[in-house]
Amino acid sequence: MGDQTVLMNISEISPYLTGFCDLKCDYSFYYVSSSSCTIAPTFSNSLKYFYDSNPNGIPQVLYNGIEYVVSVVSIYSSSIHFFDGNLVEAEICILHKSVSGSGSPLVICIPITSSSGSIPNDKGTKMISQMITGGIDAISLNDTNRTNIDNVISNISSSISNLDSETSQIEGELPKTNKKRDDRQGININNNEGNIKNDLVNLTTQLKTDYFDNALPVKMGNIIYTLDKVIPVNRQFFSYTDTTQNCYFIVYGTDSAIFVDSTVIQSLQETINPVTTTTNSTYNDNMNLYPLFLNKTGATSLLTNNLSDEIYIDCQPTGSSTEQTNVTTSTSTTTEPKSSSTQFFVYVVFFIFVLIAIYMVFSYITHPDKKSFSMSNIKNPFYN
Repeated sequence: MGDQTVLMNISEISPYLTGFCDLKCDYSFYYVSSSSCTIAPTFSNSLKYFYDSNPNGIPQVLYNGIEYVVSVVSIYSSSIHFFDGNLVEAEICILHKSVSGSGSPLVICIPITSSSGSIPNDKGTKMISQMITGGIDAISLNDTNRTNIDNVISNISSSISNLDSETSQIEGELPKTNKKRDDRQGININNNEGNIKNDLVNLTTQLKTDYFDNALPVKMGNIIYTLDKVIPVNRQFFSYTDTTQNCYFIVYGTDSAIFVDSTVIQSLQETINPVTTTTNSTYNDNMNLYPLFLNKTGATSLLTNNLSDEIYIDCQPTGSSTEQTNVTTSTSTTTEPKSSSTQFFVYVVFFIFVLIAIYMVFSYITHPDKKSFSMSNIKNPFYN
C-alpha cells in the first residue's frame, strides 16, 4: 500500500456512494491480544507497528471468504482519506495479507480525531494514545542515538585526516643519509597508516551496523495491545477496491472515529512528516475508478468463537458474482426445550406428592383415632 496517496472521499452522499454490499463485504475478525507492542524500524510519514499472529495459526480476519493475518499497523497524520470532503487529523490503517498468499491485501482504516463533535470510539482511545506516545518516545530516543553515533563517526573521520597530515610530516623529517633505509622506513609508516585507517573505517561501519540494525524495533511495555479494542462492532463501514494497488479497503466513517487528546495529535504531527495529499478534484476522479460501497451490518467479532467454528459456503459457479452466503453451524439440538418441559412436569408432580404426604402425617398425629385415610378426609392444613 502506497504511503503517500489519498485515495477516496468517504461519504454516503451521492454521487460518491455507488451502492450497498452486506454479503460481498462481509467482515469478521478474531484479534487475540498481541504479546507486545513493537514499533517497526522504518517510519517517515507514519508510525508503524508489528502485531503477533494468533495462537495455533488461527486467521485474524475473514473478508469475503478470504482468510487474513495482520502484516503491519500504521498511524498517519493527516488522514489518507477524505471524509465528506475533509481530511481528519490522523488515521490508523491495518494492513493484512492473505493466509494463502494469493489473495489481494486488505486494509482496515479508522479515522482518529480530537474533535469533541465526533462520536468517540472509546474502546480504542487509551490504546491508540499509548501507541502514539510510545512510538514518539522511541523515535526521539532513536534520533538521540543517531546524533551520538554521527558525532563519533565525525570524530573518527577527523582522526583519519589528522593521521594523513602527521604521516606526511614524519616522512618529510626522516634523515636522508641512507636511501634504502629511508625507503624502508617510509614503507613501514605507510603500512602502519593504512592499517590504522582500515581499523577506523571498520569501527565506523560496525558502529553504524550495530546501531541501525539493533536500535529498532523497540518493544513498548505497559500497554494492552489488541486490535479488538479499536475495530467497531456492528457499525457500518465503507468498502472499495483499489485496482491500481490491487488492494481491498474497509474504511470507517467519522461517526466511528477514535478520539484522542489534542496534545497527542499535536505531538504526532510534530514527529512524523505529513501525508502528501491530493486535491478534491483528484478524489472526484477516483470516484469513477474505485466504486464505493456501504455495509450497514458492520463487522462481527469472533473473539469468543474460532473462525474454524463457522462454515463459509461459496454458492457461485465459475464466472459469476463473488457474493456469498455465510452459514453458521450450531451444536445445539431441538430436544432441549422438550427436556426442560419434562423436568418441570416432574418437579410439579413431586411437589404435590410431598404436600399430600406431609398432610397425611399431620392428620395422623392430630387424629390418632383415625386409622384410615381417604381423599375425602383431606382438609387444608392452613385452616381449621
